[in-house]
Amino acid sequence: MPIVYACISPHPPVIVPEVGRGREREVQRTLDALGQVASMLASHRPELAVLVAVHGPLHPAAFTLLDADRAEGDFAQWGAPQVQLSFPVDREAVSAVRHEASARGVPLRVVSRWDLDWSATVPLYYLRSGLEGSRLVVLNISFLSPQEHFRLGQALRAAIDRLGRRAVVVASADLSHRLSPEGPYGFDPAGPELDRRLEEAVAGWDVEAVLTMPLDFRERAGDDAVPSLSVLMGALDGLRVRPRVLSHEGPWGVGYMVASVEVLGEATGLEDGLPRTAARAPAHPLARLAKEAVEAYVARGEVLEPRLPEEALAGLPRRSGVFVSIKTAEGRLRGCIGSIYPTRPGLAEEVVAYAIESATDDPRFPPIAPEELDGLVYSVDVLSPPERVSGPEALDPKRYGVVVKKGLRQGLLLPDIEGVETVEQQLAIAKAKAGIDPDDEDVELFRFTVIRLT
Repeated sequence: MPIVYACISPHPPVIVPEVGRGREREVQRTLDALGQVASMLASHRPELAVLVAVHGPLHPAAFTLLDADRAEGDFAQWGAPQVQLSFPVDREAVSAVRHEASARGVPLRVVSRWDLDWSATVPLYYLRSGLEGSRLVVLNISFLSPQEHFRLGQALRAAIDRLGRRAVVVASADLSHRLSPEGPYGFDPAGPELDRRLEEAVAGWDVEAVLTMPLDFRERAGDDAVPSLSVLMGALDGLRVRPRVLSHEGPWGVGYMVASVEVLGEATGLEDGLPRTAARAPAHPLARLAKEAVEAYVARGEVLEPRLPEEALAGLPRRSGVFVSIKTAEGRLRGCIGSIYPTRPGLAEEVVAYAIESATDDPRFPPIAPEELDGLVYSVDVLSPPERVSGPEALDPKRYGVVVKKGLRQGLLLPDIEGVETVEQQLAIAKAKAGIDPDDEDVELFRFTVIRLT
């Protein structure tokens, strides 16, 4: 199956450190999510990466395709000319895309020069560690309808299938540009509504919702996403996918969403592409390592040797606190143990140790039995160092995990847990885990972020 992974990346130049000079830290959740996507890309070892840009050479009635030996760009326009990017172009793939577009009547024009714009360079800046060894195909959108963009995506898929390369597709997309009166484009009520609809459409992979979004509504909202998302959805048409919105922020009046789309195989007609009781194989190498460690220990009593190639850890810290979570295919927790701080030489060693502990030594559950192994789902959370905060107003249960301390008692809760919607809920659970009175406000609070690998 040539398309092995896809993702959605925002493209504001300010999130590049050499441009933002510190402002990029205001969207740390976006940066963390892009790091997670880069790691996922690396785990798939792509040979070909298709990048769908939105601010490149624009023709109202035709899509634009770069046909050159290299795709190159920099951030000189944004005051950082020293940041330069250069990638080889897959000329054979370019030829295949031209052929398939022509055969389908998809209007496509070819350019031999394209100084990559920010809708290409910003995603490539953050995802380049996951694209090592791959060649690019770079396309730009047009003023044509979302349905025509979807057809372009189908032509891309046909070309990739014909070539047989392991390919990934990156859709560059900012969402609404009218989220706030303080933003560069002002505010319109359609702005937040567009962001909400697009986040729901991606999370539920609702192709129809994207392709049929009214043009006048998109224009009011300052849309910069529907065309490239339509191409992405066309490229994945007929495949089983598992999308995950990893982050969604809008601090400067523009919506930034990072999403990961796992490709699971050909569509089967099931509602979400997987039988409800089936456990999928982990995609990230660290999550696979957790699964293999549990299976080796539970089935054979062996402690797995924690070895992974360097490229499997791209975009991750060398040492960090780690939690390993194990659930049933239906989503019921079966074990979760870890540490806030690193306790072993590297991430692989942390994962093996805590995977085994989660399976055998979580006091809330009996040890996992061999007959359960085929129906389990694994995830690994890589933690940032916890930072002390002054009060609950600095917390966000979707973005931050929390540590509550009082004396020697301490309770931790990971972020983005299903059913935990408010800070009050998050603190109540963390206090209960620590044995702290739920009404006791004389506690120390710490927050942290995670890179969640599945």
